[in-house]
Amino acid sequence: MTHFLDDATEVDLDELAQASGLARELIAELVEFGVFEPQQVTGGWRFSARCILKARQAARLRRDFELDTTGIALALAYLDRIETLEARLRRLECELLR
Repeated sequence: MTHFLDDATEVDLDELAQASGLARELIAELVEFGVFEPQQVTGGWRFSARCILKARQAARLRRDFELDTTGIALALAYLDRIETLEARLRRLECELLR
């Protein structure tokens, strides 16, 4: 199964687990921590396919650093914040060069 990793494409819990290598239980815990925000539909959760990238990142953090769910959630929040700040810095640098 091939999905575009965008906000328009959705995957269910099993597809997210399969694509990322995370256990369904860990994904559910990460939902509780606010890492993923699924849509509740009849039959279960639906996730933006973009969540696959974050879920794979979570799997790497768990595997490489043996982080628990809290640690994964915190690390992902910091990584998101760094990405946001780097994008803002790039925009500001471009404006300065004009």
